[in-house]
Amino acid sequence: MKRILLVLIIACLNTTAFTQGLKTSGKKIIDASGTEVILRGMGLGGWMIQEGYMMETGSFAGPQWQLKAKIEALIGKDNTTAFYDAWHANHCTERDIDSLASWGFNSVRLPMHYNLYTLPIEDEPVPGSNTWLTKGFAMTDSLIKWCAARHMYVILDLHAAPGGQGRDANISDYNPAKPSLWESEANKEKTIALWRKLAERYVNEPWVGGYDLINETNWSFTAGGNVNGCSETSNAPLRQLLVNITNAIREVDKTHMIMIEGNCWGGNYSGVLPVWDNNMVVSFHKYWNNNDQGSIQGMLNIRDQHNVPLWLGESGENSNTWFTEAIQLAEKNRIGWAWWPLKKVNSVVNPLTIQKNPEYETLLSFWKNGGIAPTANFTFNALMKLADNAKAENCIYRKDVIDAMFRQVNDSTTKPFGLNKIPGLIHAVDYDLGRNNKAYYDTEIADYHGSTGTYVAWNKGYTYRNDGVDIEKSTDADPGSNGFDVGWTADTEWLQYTATVDSGAAYDVVVHYACIGSGSVISLSANDAAVSVSQTLPATGGVQTWSDFTINNVILYKGQQKLKFTFEKGGLNFGYLKFTISKLISEVPLKAMSAETNHVGEFIYINFNKKLLESTVGAAGFTCTVNGTLVNITSLSMNTGNPLQIKLLLAQQLSDVDDIKLNYAGALVKAIDGTFLEGFTNLRVKNNLPVLLQIPGKIEAEAFSVNIGLALENTTDVGGGQNIGYTHPGDYLDYPIRVAGSGKYNMVVRVACMSNAGRIEVQQLNDYNVVLNSATIDIPVTGGWQTWQSVNTEINLTGGIGRLRVKILQPEFNMNWYKFELVQGIIELNRQGMNIYPNPASEELTIEIPGSSGKQKTIYFRALNGTLVKTAALSGAIAQTISVRELPAGFYIADVVMSGTTWRRKVVIL
Repeated sequence: MKRILLVLIIACLNTTAFTQGLKTSGKKIIDASGTEVILRGMGLGGWMIQEGYMMETGSFAGPQWQLKAKIEALIGKDNTTAFYDAWHANHCTERDIDSLASWGFNSVRLPMHYNLYTLPIEDEPVPGSNTWLTKGFAMTDSLIKWCAARHMYVILDLHAAPGGQGRDANISDYNPAKPSLWESEANKEKTIALWRKLAERYVNEPWVGGYDLINETNWSFTAGGNVNGCSETSNAPLRQLLVNITNAIREVDKTHMIMIEGNCWGGNYSGVLPVWDNNMVVSFHKYWNNNDQGSIQGMLNIRDQHNVPLWLGESGENSNTWFTEAIQLAEKNRIGWAWWPLKKVNSVVNPLTIQKNPEYETLLSFWKNGGIAPTANFTFNALMKLADNAKAENCIYRKDVIDAMFRQVNDSTTKPFGLNKIPGLIHAVDYDLGRNNKAYYDTEIADYHGSTGTYVAWNKGYTYRNDGVDIEKSTDADPGSNGFDVGWTADTEWLQYTATVDSGAAYDVVVHYACIGSGSVISLSANDAAVSVSQTLPATGGVQTWSDFTINNVILYKGQQKLKFTFEKGGLNFGYLKFTISKLISEVPLKAMSAETNHVGEFIYINFNKKLLESTVGAAGFTCTVNGTLVNITSLSMNTGNPLQIKLLLAQQLSDVDDIKLNYAGALVKAIDGTFLEGFTNLRVKNNLPVLLQIPGKIEAEAFSVNIGLALENTTDVGGGQNIGYTHPGDYLDYPIRVAGSGKYNMVVRVACMSNAGRIEVQQLNDYNVVLNSATIDIPVTGGWQTWQSVNTEINLTGGIGRLRVKILQPEFNMNWYKFELVQGIIELNRQGMNIYPNPASEELTIEIPGSSGKQKTIYFRALNGTLVKTAALSGAIAQTISVRELPAGFYIADVVMSGTTWRRKVVIL
């Protein structure tokens, strides 16, 4: 009777123990209370199985068995075992899990190597038997205990199955000299037995979230198919093994969720579905592709069709921007995720970096390049030091990675990276935490090569931080250097620094920089108002030949300031800014620093070096010209949001090609310290309106401003570049356009189509999303995805500014470019009546149009890619000479516009 009672008590305890466990409910994962759970996890890659790229051995020892062999050849079997014991003891500890919980993770994914739980089939003393090892189970027990204490779920992931489940040996530790999982019934039986053993052991563990049966199978089951299983249509062996594993688990565990992955690294589910268990999750992995809805639509279709939850079981290995985008996409679609991995050797893309000790670097050099072998003692000490560096407390914490994965997903504001005080020194690499175009602006921010076909190194120096900003180790011996600099700077990029200004004053700002040639231009602003004019930096003679340039009398007011350092013209390496007080604010004249339009062309902002006295600000004394013509100022006042700015409204709407200049000749505007505004003439206004694509002309398909559902890839068509592909009904692309004049146009589209004819609709939209004109084009079969052909149709277009929308009606095909030619209308191109001479020219050009006396004209110079590089207003004279000295040597298109008529010529500048 006592024994029966004890059994009942244990049964009740076991039932109670699982009350927090996870299960599926339709398309959701829920806990015992029925609350939906979005898993936010981290994969513990590198702990139980070392992938070569994580150890910086990928070029000569990708799978772990190769690395072990190299180690054992130098230090022997016993010392190799000692190293791996230390590695396993240090790589993941309770401190790691405590950190993950504090950062916001609610789960971990444990990548298991089977050889820590059982012997390989060739080592079994009795063929077909299973010798169970204590090490793997003990490591798993500890992990579950640590996670349970912090209410975190553990997903058990068989990352390296007996024999190896994929030809990508780095992942599964596959050895081609031995039978794989798919070539050996004994390996399959051992896999099934291992899962039954795990389920039996953890059946009553509520913080075990589920069982991820086989990681990233990549194997061809069909002769002649893709070696990684991407072309498989049935995947019968994979499905059968997954079913057999599930059956074995369910013999001992009816409660835990089952996670399954398809072939082709988890992406090919052909034949694997439908599901065979009522508590099953479909997992997929996502790397290096676009983060739009189309990138996961196939998986969403699986979720809807089979009424099962999705789990993004592995992702990462990209920039912070990509991380934020991918997590936003997953959570918007109610999909849990697990990032990969927590730590690697000498990497910036993970929350923790294992520091590479010099001795290990020596060892890597020997393995790569040969030479005299290190001694056993040296090698063992090098490896044990690396194992010690794997402890969480010895790793470098990458707070920018965690900030991107959690705060930035829902918060577009910026935060200081470090404590910056003025007076003082601010290191270039310590720009604010935040998204691109918020905390910094960089032209290359992530790697999307899975969609575009082109790899992008977002941080070319691959050090210090994981944003798009390119950071490198510096050899600068200056005492102010922290050993790093921002390099590979490009035009228009910028960095923001939140700083506390202790004293309102005029400051001398030292820019510490290096550059080979002259021509780099920088500027400084505070709280979105310019505090310096543009500064051209002289050459220093080398990218690590450092010098100082001082910007004098930069006025900063007391309190928190968001400083923006802009590379108007890039090419320099940037080390730090140093601020020292130079004068009292009242000792510096009030000056206009710069001016710019807003991004819709409605307002112009003038930036001043001091706070303005609002009562003195008015339109008196200010004038504005647009393309040389005086334009009335409708209103002018101090910007209430920024007392260092004046905001003015013109009597006409501005466009992206307008040349705008401001003048001031009054004696009314004052700063709050009583100093009067100095007069200025022809202050150029930076035109921030988006550049419009010109019609007539050629528009590259990848020049879109909005992309819904389509992807880029490299093209082999004439001219190279990229094309648009992966079309689906309803996908569309938008392009900002300026149609020079109303009329009928011949639209030519460059297309390639493999086997099924397609169709597009081309729409001209105005600013209110009203369709002004439209036409459809049938896309013929060309015989290949890169077999190109031009097709055309006629379309009426209305002159003016708007959008061109190219909408997919019927897939599937690729598009490379669109070309518009006037058939009938008011535009006249290449009229014989206009002369431009000399051509080629180096200093000046004369434009002559007979019959144009008394008529105002404007000339626009564009680079051959369509970028506007110069605008000039011409007088009413028949012939007029203008300077072209500022244009770099090259080919340009010159358009002269007069009374709705356009003349076009190709011009060569020497």
